[in-house]
Amino acid sequence: MLGGMAPPPPAPVEVTLPLTPPQVVETTTALVWPADDPSAPAVILAHGAGTDMRHRHMHRHATDLAAAGAAVALFNFAYTESGRKRPDPAPRLESAWRDVIVGLRPHLGGDRRLVVGGRSMGGRIASMVAAAYAAELGIAGVACIAYPLHPPGKPDRLRVGHWPALTVPTLLVCGSRDAMAPTETLRECVATHMPQGIATVHVLAGADHSFRVRKADGRTEDEVFAETAEVLVDWLGKL
Repeated sequence: MLGGMAPPPPAPVEVTLPLTPPQVVETTTALVWPADDPSAPAVILAHGAGTDMRHRHMHRHATDLAAAGAAVALFNFAYTESGRKRPDPAPRLESAWRDVIVGLRPHLGGDRRLVVGGRSMGGRIASMVAAAYAAELGIAGVACIAYPLHPPGKPDRLRVGHWPALTVPTLLVCGSRDAMAPTETLRECVATHMPQGIATVHVLAGADHSFRVRKADGRTEDEVFAETAEVLVDWLGKL
């Protein structure tokens, strides 16, 4: 069971995970926050295209979930681990995700309900893996934070082709000012492309794609991240 927000959890454990060729590196690094409660879920989150697992946003999401009692892990994609900036093609990102799930199971607890997700690109690729391999990999849910519904400035290139194949509960947390996921378009795509009843959409008032807010919105970035944590914890508790 997940509880409310608690004091910050202990420092994570760093582990090395093997990757299946072809990747630009043979192994990658992950950070793991174990959980004491055997009934708590395991959550693996992937970073966005322009960051890595040590970015403050990723660390905030992970520590918020760990403080609530979940077993949590972050990891680097192979291109990030190698020091590159340009993301790998989607098939390589998906392959890395599958390797990471298999490699992290013993560290997170093999019997836990497993949720995969992440910020922006990381969450999008997680949803693609879940659409194709949920049963095989034991994925119980997908949590997408700032899902990039389309590339910047290209609203006609919607990234929803795999959505009809999703079979597990899927959470989409996006900002109301996210130019890559306009709220109305996001809701329309969920209604049109996502199997009925599996999607939960939560809109963060005033937040953009990076969860930045303006003074005029009357809230802080910290409040946006706290709201995100509350939504994630509540959703995980209902899985």
